[in-house]
Amino acid sequence: MRVTLQSTGDAPAPEVWERYMDPTVWKTWAPQIMGVEYRGERLDSDTSGRVLGPLGVPIDFEVHSVDEHSWTWAWSAWFQNRAIGVDLTHGVVSRPSGTRAWITIDGPLPLVLPYLPIAKFALGRLCAQ
Repeated sequence: MRVTLQSTGDAPAPEVWERYMDPTVWKTWAPQIMGVEYRGERLDSDTSGRVLGPLGVPIDFEVHSVDEHSWTWAWSAWFQNRAIGVDLTHGVVSRPSGTRAWITIDGPLPLVLPYLPIAKFALGRLCAQ
């Protein structure tokens, strides 16, 4: 299943982009994230880490690409040593009154469908001032 969600908000686009690029702040706008283990201070292509989800469930991830010019980035996240996971692409677009952020989620229906309301809520918080 492949789905794209979007949200808009008052926060300036450069600020929203930086919220994506700094994994230490993900938990401030994405309530499903309890913490992030990542070696760098800023996301970079061909790197990996671990998100601690609800109840501390570890979810390994790999960042495939980061495009600072177009404000897009793509990654994959897996459970159970890559047995089941999703591919995600994110983007930020500047608007006259703030930002539009979007996410495309591609993976098995049993993972994607329950994640949609969580992702939509997180996008709203990401774009909020």
